[in-house]
Amino acid sequence: MITLDGGKLIVESYRLHPIDDTIAGDRAIENQIDKFKKIVTEVVFASRGYSIDQPLAVAPQDIPNTFTDIAASTLLANLCTDAFRSATKADIGFTANGLMRAGLTRGKSHVQTVYDVFAVAPLGAGVVDATAGSALVTGYFTGQELKHLLEFLLVDNPAQPGQFFPRTSGMRFRYDPLRPQFDVVTAIEMGDFDRGYHTIDITGKDTRLYSLTCPLYFAVIAVAIPKYTKGKLTLVPKNKEGQPLKSKVEALTELASETPDLLPPAGVIDRESFATLPEKFAAREIKEWQAIMDHLRALPVKTAGELPVIPVDDRAAEVRAIKAT
Repeated sequence: MITLDGGKLIVESYRLHPIDDTIAGDRAIENQIDKFKKIVTEVVFASRGYSIDQPLAVAPQDIPNTFTDIAASTLLANLCTDAFRSATKADIGFTANGLMRAGLTRGKSHVQTVYDVFAVAPLGAGVVDATAGSALVTGYFTGQELKHLLEFLLVDNPAQPGQFFPRTSGMRFRYDPLRPQFDVVTAIEMGDFDRGYHTIDITGKDTRLYSLTCPLYFAVIAVAIPKYTKGKLTLVPKNKEGQPLKSKVEALTELASETPDLLPPAGVIDRESFATLPEKFAAREIKEWQAIMDHLRALPVKTAGELPVIPVDDRAAEVRAIKAT
């Protein structure tokens, strides 16, 4: 209650009204939201077997994404890069902190839906599929080129601290930030938590190639590293035969017959490279968000029909970037 005393407003009393989900929403607005959800499902998710509100997994705790706290966001980073490597069977799954745009919040139900997971990886578009989300692309690199990739990302940007920090699966690395710029990586090891790791050559003497899968959004940055560093850090994405990739289409991993809307538009693709694919197939991309969703759905469940629980154990929290102390 507010009173007016001599031209002065006085608050005599008040009562707080809780605003929560017990209050019914405006039906007209909800109908419009439902309409948009249906469109999003049809345009973005349906072709890959998903719908926007579909439950995927249970989060036993918050799985945060914080650029400045590398340790706190390791669970999410490992989940994403493990998913990339699982999707393409590459030696390495790779991304940078800043490409993960949201964490997974446990909430009251603990359930993570398609929309929740999409929010983790919504950036970019594809090569031949222009719908939302980066395609996964795969290239082959030498040990020295992997080092150069890491060196570029480990030069932190004070304006965006932590956003370029490299995240990996199938590979871990050791670094010393006190060493000279572009020479902070002291070792790279291939392997994983279960099989163990072995050190690879990063001097350039060994020309063995390692396959690396990453989102297209990141790949565009990676291929420009020689230009950004004025030739100090060299790398060339290659195919498995060691030949430089000529087009983005060559870096796509999955082939499948699909609907016409996923066919490449005429005149925008290196036809020589595309002609190596069976004519009856359209280049069907694995979206970054799709790989994460597929990975979550493949997690084991205790009882048939239950949702899988996102792991948060020692394997899931494995430190793959080891800083010198």
